[in-house]
Amino acid sequence: MKQSILPPNENLDERTIEALGSQILEKFDTSKLNINPMSCDKSLLPHLAIDFDTNIVGLDEDESRRLLQNSRAIKRYIGSKYAVRKAAESIYGKFARAIPFYEYDGDPGKYKIEVEVTEEKAVNQVNLLKTKRVVEDANRESCTFEGFVISMKVENTAKYKIGSISSEITVVLPKRIENIILNVDKKTLVASHSIETAYIKPLGV
Repeated sequence: MKQSILPPNENLDERTIEALGSQILEKFDTSKLNINPMSCDKSLLPHLAIDFDTNIVGLDEDESRRLLQNSRAIKRYIGSKYAVRKAAESIYGKFARAIPFYEYDGDPGKYKIEVEVTEEKAVNQVNLLKTKRVVEDANRESCTFEGFVISMKVENTAKYKIGSISSEITVVLPKRIENIILNVDKKTLVASHSIETAYIKPLGV
C-alpha cells in the first residue's frame, strides 16, 4: 500500500476506505479511461455532466455530447453572445446563431435565436424547447430570451442558353447595256466587240 494521504488524526473507518480504494485503483488502468465527451462511452455522459456542472437531462446522446464539449467555453464566457451561440449549437449545430437586441432593433437586454430549417435537425416544439433551456442556462439572468427566428435557404440552379444567327445574301447584278447602235452595210464585213463590266452590289442598293 502506498503512503497515506490522510492526516494523522483521521479515524480508522476513513483509513480503511482509503486502503480499499488504493487496492482497487492499483489494478485499474486509468490510461484507458476516456473522459472526452465526443468519444467516451455513453454510460459516462451523466458522470461528466456532474463533473462539468452541466444539465443534460432531456437531451439525446449527440446533443449531450456537444453540450458537454461546449460547456467549458460556455461557462468561461457565460452571458456573452458567444456562450449563447455555443449553447444553441449544442442542439442545432452550425445551423443556429444568437441575435442580440442591437442587431434587430430590440429592447436592451433581449436576444433571439435564429434556427435554420435543414434535413439534419427537425425544427419542432421539442427541439426548440431544449434549445431555449440550454441558451437560458448560458445567459445572464438580466438578459431575456425573446423568441426564435426560423429561416430557410432555398437554392436553385437555372441554366440559360443564348444563340445568335446572322447571314448575308449577295446578289450579282450585271450592268444593263443600253443604246447600242449598229450600222451594217451589206457589202461590208462588220464585227462587233463589246465589253461588259459587272458590279456586285448589296441588296437594296
